[in-house]
Amino acid sequence: MCERAIPAPARSPGRQSVNRLEQPEQLSRLGQFRARNPGVTIQRDAGFGFWQAWIPVSNGGTVITRYPLQDLLDKLEELFAPEPSHDSGGSGISDETAGPGTDYQEHAR
Repeated sequence: MCERAIPAPARSPGRQSVNRLEQPEQLSRLGQFRARNPGVTIQRDAGFGFWQAWIPVSNGGTVITRYPLQDLLDKLEELFAPEPSHDSGGSGISDETAGPGTDYQEHAR
């Protein structure tokens, strides 16, 4: 299978990492992620050059947007990583025990 780089549109003011090429290893990661998670829709907006993932949930879906494909895949792999078991040396504390007022906020890179 031959993979090639996908060029992104020219850089616009205020946009970071829009003009870089998608590296073949990231395209390979994309294929592997899609194979493991067929319910997640991932596509690139040709006009603005960003990548988006739509993760279906029971009451709609979650959308994640990143300009470089690598950043999107990093975030998706973080979200879809297996939960550490209590025997694996993890803290054993789930997000549910964080309590009120500890909302998770995601910041764009």
